[in-house]
Amino acid sequence: MMHAYSPLYLSKTSRTVGNMLHDAVEVYGIPGDEFLRRFIQSDVAAQIECGNPKYIAGKSGLEMCYEVIEKTTGEVYEIEVVKQYDRSPAYWVGWMLTHYQWYSSRSFKSILDTISYDELLGLYGTIHEADIQKSYEVLDAHFEKSESKLKKIRKHCGLTQEELACASGVSLNTIRAYERKSKDLNKAQMDIVLRLAKALRCNVSELLE
Repeated sequence: MMHAYSPLYLSKTSRTVGNMLHDAVEVYGIPGDEFLRRFIQSDVAAQIECGNPKYIAGKSGLEMCYEVIEKTTGEVYEIEVVKQYDRSPAYWVGWMLTHYQWYSSRSFKSILDTISYDELLGLYGTIHEADIQKSYEVLDAHFEKSESKLKKIRKHCGLTQEELACASGVSLNTIRAYERKSKDLNKAQMDIVLRLAKALRCNVSELLE
């Protein structure tokens, strides 16, 4: 599987996102699920997903937290110096979420649409001290149980993946990737989404998560 950035940056990036979420939740009292929605809305998540060096290596957690707040609310804060962070449950969620995004190449939005912040927080007590591979296994299991809209509509239409590929002109491997959510259909070229919708006789909005 291709990753957006080298594993050499993963440790730094996951700590930064963990620190960002810790600051948002523990320092500024923003509910974790709300802040993560802002994280995605602000485009900061997308910058990490594509491996922008400025975000995976150049910013602190607090800087990233302030950027999310500013981009989504207009509020501006002066950067403070943080010498040491507590490893809070919120920190762990951000840390683990970043590891899983890198490992799976799924978007943050796709992951959080499948398992919420509160559900991730609920895993803290049982797996936060385990090897990161355990987190991968747990989240992979959530995705296996959660069908994509594309898969649900295709099955409702009585089509196999091969038949949908033939009817839409979208490659079989691409359809499989969208159905297992290793690729985000929300980020697909509009032509692909339109062809799938036409073949399934549904509206484009019905396919998007």
